Amino acid sequence: MLARLTILLAVLALSVSLAACGESETDKYVDDYKPLNDKLLAIGSDLGNAVDDVESKSDATLAKQFSGLATRLETLNDEIAALDTPADLKDESKALNEALDATAGDVEDIAEAAKKNDAQAAAAATVELSTDAQEVNTAQNKLAKATGAEVGQQ
Repeated sequence: MLARLTILLAVLALSVSLAACGESETDKYVDDYKPLNDKLLAIGSDLGNAVDDVESKSDATLAKQFSGLATRLETLNDEIAALDTPADLKDESKALNEALDATAGDVEDIAEAAKKNDAQAAAAATVELSTDAQEVNTAQNKLAKATGAEVGQQ
């Protein structure tokens, strides 16, 4: 009985091992990237709503909201950068990381401007955000198309 159980466990371990071997580096990346792509689209939506609603919120509320969005962008960027990116997707992933880094900085600049009640600095950061967010969109769309993930706004 013990020998039978040992053989069964060995067969089970081998089948798990073989199943893991069957997944390519690109397949694993795609599986890992898709949920992060979904997070990116959600953050983009939240950021767009935040920008649209600035007139109706106090500086303190804006500072907190934009600071939180910057943190979410930075965390997501770290998660994407930590993926084991296959060689054929490295350029797309690098472009997305760079654009996310710039965008997170812009969002943090807006938060800091709101803390200081500096409308001119907030306006300048918002202009930068517009440019950098477009770069995120372009990079995200390229990577999404390459991985079969959901494409953002065109």
